[in-house]
Amino acid sequence: MKNFTPVYNNRLGLEPPGIYEYFLDNFWFKAADLENEKINEPLRGSHKADIVIIGGGYTGLSAAYNIHKKFPDKKIMILEGACCGYGASGRNGGFCVVTSLIDEGCKDTEARKRNLAVNLHGINQIKEFINDYGLDCDFDEKGMLDTAMNEAQVKIMEREYKLLKDWGLEVEMLYGKDLEKEIKSPRYIAALKINHGATLNPAKLARGMKKIVENLGVEIRERSLVTRVIPGKINHVDTEQGEVKAPVIVVATNAYSHKIGFFQNRLYPIYTYVIATEPLSKSQWEAIGWQNRQGIADYRMQFDYMIPSADGRIIIGGSDTKYYQNDGIAPGNNKSVSEDILKDLVKTFPPLKGIKVDHCWGGPTAGTLDFAPSVGVMGDHKNIYYGVGYNEGVPSTQTAGRMIADLMAGEKNEFTDHYIINRTMPYSGPKFLRYFFSIFRKWYMVKVIKNAGHL
Repeated sequence: MKNFTPVYNNRLGLEPPGIYEYFLDNFWFKAADLENEKINEPLRGSHKADIVIIGGGYTGLSAAYNIHKKFPDKKIMILEGACCGYGASGRNGGFCVVTSLIDEGCKDTEARKRNLAVNLHGINQIKEFINDYGLDCDFDEKGMLDTAMNEAQVKIMEREYKLLKDWGLEVEMLYGKDLEKEIKSPRYIAALKINHGATLNPAKLARGMKKIVENLGVEIRERSLVTRVIPGKINHVDTEQGEVKAPVIVVATNAYSHKIGFFQNRLYPIYTYVIATEPLSKSQWEAIGWQNRQGIADYRMQFDYMIPSADGRIIIGGSDTKYYQNDGIAPGNNKSVSEDILKDLVKTFPPLKGIKVDHCWGGPTAGTLDFAPSVGVMGDHKNIYYGVGYNEGVPSTQTAGRMIADLMAGEKNEFTDHYIINRTMPYSGPKFLRYFFSIFRKWYMVKVIKNAGHL
């Protein structure tokens, strides 16, 4: 990676990184029956492996799945600090957006086809898990609906419509009565209907992926918090109770990466929050007119995103993000943000005034200054692979696992030639200034960008 020197944690393990949030009132965890799921034994003692994957979220699980397909005889071990799906993979808003890795600067027709194949891979891999392995994650492929609240947003949306149309995607602009056939809200004046995309239960997906890769022979150690990584020709990885040596490691820790010394000057944890309402009545669903049950996101900078759950709730997140000082890992709830999300929901759908909230939760995702991920290989021996920095991570993390496996196999294709491969993430500034920068950034969004119609 050009102009990028990774920072590793070579401490003596005297300050184990704190990643454990105290309590998560996560609807997805409850619906996935996580409390009754088997959580694997932690790593104890000394071990050896061919490939060690740090992190049991989507990136780590997808990497294990794809690496195993290419190297079935390799001993692969996943180390997960809590349980697979504990982080953003099991807490997100349940969106599966297929356009998250589109290279907008790509003009060549053949190159666009290859790039689109990369974008579609993530959702296709999830469908592969469902069809070939029987994974059940409440997958509902009904597309997406992006919404505009003012004329300036409509102009931005119309440019987006033309871009996606040029890429060959099935999209449609909706106004007036056509819009009301999809959704009824006094806030929305236009919408971009995208026929690609799905909604799902993210925790069920993560736990299902765990079972799939375990059945393929991948060893998964949960409750195995990594406290130190010593890179080398043979990498040394310490956990709270054990250690493992491997010639190849994969860093799949995203927002938690800085806690073990990786990407400390490139990534920073940003907290997002989600609520789940009580199940809606038939009359409430009819009043808001959400007949086709797509995922919905609006075009504001501090936007909301929402989906219907399989049992008839609305899962909605957004309204605000939080950065905690010194890249802090914070508790999994924030009352003020949850209250703002509920207010936004009622503004969007006035008939839902008085609706009860059954669950509130949140968690960190990894931010980059240019809002783009990076997947690649690094280290003096080019034996440390990684995938981090996702804005929309459900399908793109699936794709990242494929990219990592293809890079490991030395393949040259649309996955290893993609623009995010070994992409230099910009310097994120000194830690002591990031909190003040986050406050300024929000002020800028609210006060300045509002004039351009983004809010």
